[in-house]
Amino acid sequence: MSPPLPHRRRLVVAVTLLAVLGGAPAAAGPDTAAGIDRTYAPPADDAPAGLVYSGLSADRTGACAGLFRVVGISNTMCTHGPDPAPAGLDVKRSVAPLPARKATAAAPSALAVCEGDGTSGRRVEVLYVRGSTSRYSQYLETFRQLAEQVDVIFNESARATGGERHVRYVTENVGGQCRPVVRDVQIPDAALNANDWAPLLNAVKAAGYTRTDRKYLQFVDARVYCGIGGFAGDTRKSDANRSNSGPEYARADSGCWTAGVAAHELGHTLGAVNNNAPNASGAAHCVDEYDVMCYKDGPNVVLRYSCPNQALDNRLDCNHDDYYHTDPPAGSYLAQYYNVADNLFLIKGGGTNPPPPSSNLALSATASASYTSAWESVLAINDGIDPPSSNDTVNRRWGTWPNTGQQWAELTWSSAQQVRVADVYFFDDNGGVRLPASWSLQYWNGSAYVAVPGASGYPIALNQYNRTTFTSVSTTRLRVVLNSGAGSVGLLEVKVTS
Repeated sequence: MSPPLPHRRRLVVAVTLLAVLGGAPAAAGPDTAAGIDRTYAPPADDAPAGLVYSGLSADRTGACAGLFRVVGISNTMCTHGPDPAPAGLDVKRSVAPLPARKATAAAPSALAVCEGDGTSGRRVEVLYVRGSTSRYSQYLETFRQLAEQVDVIFNESARATGGERHVRYVTENVGGQCRPVVRDVQIPDAALNANDWAPLLNAVKAAGYTRTDRKYLQFVDARVYCGIGGFAGDTRKSDANRSNSGPEYARADSGCWTAGVAAHELGHTLGAVNNNAPNASGAAHCVDEYDVMCYKDGPNVVLRYSCPNQALDNRLDCNHDDYYHTDPPAGSYLAQYYNVADNLFLIKGGGTNPPPPSSNLALSATASASYTSAWESVLAINDGIDPPSSNDTVNRRWGTWPNTGQQWAELTWSSAQQVRVADVYFFDDNGGVRLPASWSLQYWNGSAYVAVPGASGYPIALNQYNRTTFTSVSTTRLRVVLNSGAGSVGLLEVKVTS
């Protein structure tokens, strides 16, 4: 993530601050200790460079010792602080959209490797975060390509050490290819444009993006930062390392919508670069250039060009000794301390490319409903989150309390879809919302809603998906109709396949 020699970025004074605060961060533990000394102020903001420290506390004890803590959010979140824009980019000038690519054998316009159903397990989920103005349709292809380029950076870096690693994204089928899902997340304009990360984080969390098995790669339609990412600073070589859990957030604003910036900030959330690494800068970066994670991040930092090929500026850990190696030598630093190549959000090996028939078409639909309780969200039904149980208290839910009788939830597509299978997960809190007495599927035939033909049946069971198959139909709308029984009704997730 480095501009050409001799000058790379505007300097960040965080490294001096970290030296004052006492070095490496604590290995683990919530920030709950009484009497934590937070008297050290962050550097002054440099807004034109995207170096916005407002809302960050420089902690010298607790979970974020030696780092910054994001103030004003419910759970402790640490960060290395903001990164300035690489040469050629301007925080205050949005990058242009990328043109659509034509797939070739050498450069497919899709992810080279996907895994499983595209939603289960630890995954990186791509978010387009915007206010009242949307550029989602204009930049959707750009965001997909940038996420795919990030995957190339991670895998080509792994290949340099004789291995294979891919980013395990939340994925969907697009034109017969496996591509990253890009969520369109609208938040209040004031939160989007705040000179403080916390309002945006709180708004994104309020929209439901809080899963502990997610890293959220945010393309933010604002001009506040270049990039900033969460960073645990945990050096333990263990699956329990805090870099192996979420929710965690990486942010790139519109002036820095590039694969290099996205890979850099995502790299921080995955654990790069710990301050006890051989070539660490002391502020979560490295000093042996060229490298995605290296740059001069403080006035006293001296860079070394031990990897002089500037093409390595789009690769991880150019000497494979600081934070990323798929098979580190015995006794080496990465054989003893945390190694990003071991991160559980990465696919180790070839993975599996699910065939198009298994693609969940619901992910690309717009959800609506007959009625939604004020504290629930109809967006729950196609957000791609597999519920842990029918009484899910962590993720979004759609419910109709106190309304009873016949209710419905609907998926609408912008173009006709060929559908023949639906999997429905019911919401039941053992209180006001209970399993339905019965349910059915209807589709829009162009003039009216009619029952899907040849339905195999409509099972009703707790804590699992309930599947029905039917004669394939082409439609732009599919409706789940629920008839209440002992209470109001609700859904946690609906999957639709062809």
